[in-house]
Amino acid sequence: MGNKIINLLSIKSNVCMKFDDIREKLNADKSELEGVLTALEKKGIIYQNKSGKYSLVSRTSLKNGVVYMSKKNRPVVNIDGIGSFDLFFDKNNSVQNNSRVLVDLNTNTGIATVVKVLNGHNNTFIGEIVNSDGRLVIRSKGREDIIVNKEYPEGINVVVDSNNKIVEVLDSDYEVKIKGLLSKRVPLTYSDAYLRELSRVREVHSNRDIKKYLDDGAIDLRGKDIVTIDSDDTKDFDDAVYADDNTLIIAIADLLEVVEEGSLIEKDAIKRGTSIYYPGNVIPMFHKKISNGICSINPNTIRFANSIIYRLDENHNVIGYSFKKSIINSRGKLTYDKVNEYLEKGNIVKGYDKFTDNLDNLYETAMKVKKGMLEKGFLMFSSDEVKFVFEDKNVTGIKGRYQGKAEELIEFLMILYNMTKTDYMVRHNLPFIARNHDAPSKKKIDNWINLLNQRGYNIDKSKEYTVEEIRKILDSYSDSKEKQVLDKRGILSESKAVYSAISKGHFAMNFENYGTFSSPIRRLSDYINTRIFDDAKKYGDDYAINKWAPKVDRLAKICTDTEALADQIERKAYELKKLEYMSNIELGTIYNGIVSGVSNCYIKVLLPNNVYGKIFVGKKNHELSSDGFSLINKINGDRISVGDSITVSLSKVDMDREEIYLLNVPCRRENYEEKKKKKAKKR
Repeated sequence: MGNKIINLLSIKSNVCMKFDDIREKLNADKSELEGVLTALEKKGIIYQNKSGKYSLVSRTSLKNGVVYMSKKNRPVVNIDGIGSFDLFFDKNNSVQNNSRVLVDLNTNTGIATVVKVLNGHNNTFIGEIVNSDGRLVIRSKGREDIIVNKEYPEGINVVVDSNNKIVEVLDSDYEVKIKGLLSKRVPLTYSDAYLRELSRVREVHSNRDIKKYLDDGAIDLRGKDIVTIDSDDTKDFDDAVYADDNTLIIAIADLLEVVEEGSLIEKDAIKRGTSIYYPGNVIPMFHKKISNGICSINPNTIRFANSIIYRLDENHNVIGYSFKKSIINSRGKLTYDKVNEYLEKGNIVKGYDKFTDNLDNLYETAMKVKKGMLEKGFLMFSSDEVKFVFEDKNVTGIKGRYQGKAEELIEFLMILYNMTKTDYMVRHNLPFIARNHDAPSKKKIDNWINLLNQRGYNIDKSKEYTVEEIRKILDSYSDSKEKQVLDKRGILSESKAVYSAISKGHFAMNFENYGTFSSPIRRLSDYINTRIFDDAKKYGDDYAINKWAPKVDRLAKICTDTEALADQIERKAYELKKLEYMSNIELGTIYNGIVSGVSNCYIKVLLPNNVYGKIFVGKKNHELSSDGFSLINKINGDRISVGDSITVSLSKVDMDREEIYLLNVPCRRENYEEKKKKKAKKR
């Protein structure tokens, strides 16, 4: 096809052509054409201008050349068959020595301006601007120096894309560390071919789109007061809800009408596997134009959705349901905090008065779902997840993630949506990506119960633990001050949930089968499961089975691996942000904390702001108890155990070692008195 494209662009009337025109002329497959055009661009055979039109480089004024450093330590470009010329690039350009580039040559001045880097690195990386023999360059371990414009100040760190272009300047140690971590594990930018494809994604649904969607069987729900309820900082809204006396609607953004199957956009999302959320930012699975734009259920905006419409009896019990493609128009972007004001305190925040009936019905319905799940043994743990309070880019506070009535109702409505669609997949013997959760090992549960008994809860051990038994254990300390620490021990005793092509059940929710469908913007499993469901509804079960059964195992592994990576990165990012926040707290600040762990050399303490710090102790004077829950002072026999209250002061925040050092306030006073006595004896 490459020769066909070259021949087409060689024709005088086709000097400059758009992608769609080339595709129409050659009757070419979209994905194949994009791949060939990208390859020709990298070779410097064709060029795409700012208007998105393609031309042969040979029919433009652009020249192909290689960059090198002259004897005078100046960047120059050697243009094939012409000679060497001084190189100019604007503040956004950077280029590696020996890179092949396209330049615009001014023959009058003898200066060549870089237009495009043809053979930059294939991945994003972090580098530091340093002075090298009088020239500023980007230096990164394991890479050749990249020449940059002098407008960048020396000593800063930057993010560099695959075209050796500086795409971001990093202005804090936190950003350097987190972007450095991300750049090694996930792509931070998109290929030129991807961005070309993205440019063809519509910004809004046209009247023609809406008519076609309705003609294809969608129903019009724009008359319903559907709303989104999410965090105040959320920008990718993939679910919306509505309830009245006899109807419950859960609507999930329909990506399938925007993202073409087999497209570069879809292939990129499959590689990413999940969105990665970290303080103040997100690396989305789908580009923000999709996740925050056309597929986000933004208020007062027409959106396409996959909805389940539940029929309710007079007691809000579900008596039936139907799956529908739908057109919705969210009436409001409600936040958890403001909905909690109404549901928990009866306070109606300004602008929320028109949603109160809807919220009452939603909560009553969700709680009926919850009651049924709790009766089946559904487990609930508290979380040590935190929310950072930002002013501009600076963190001014840390709050624990509050699990109020608003969060509770949305969580359970999403579970209901997932349960309903999973049930359909199982009944129709369709392949799907299951979210499995094995029963925890008895040894780990026994260890957890040992700790609880040491704390005085008197829990009997069992030969085999059921979900109901574990729930009763959780209830036994539900109101205790050390609940979060004890819950974390319980969570650590659980098995990790994984994705699989074979459904084995979800222990913690007591489901025989469970798959996820409710977050197709954020999770690959939900996107793929929605594709399989949609194929079955459109073309029949046999079609969906034959198409997807061979693929699900590979896709499930991607889901498991990418989620594990995202969890690792997110945990690291939150810890780094906590360090940055604590580095601005005055040393000596006193906290009343809870001991969350011990070792033979330190005590780990959970502070009231959900930050963990350590009190380091001498190994010679301390020993770990046989159960690993207590640290014993060998001199005076004092014992400190997991779950104990402890008063500490902030001693040091070490950004390099990534540690928060604390002092036990009583111990510090005792040590001071002991030192005074020893000095007196010596005298």
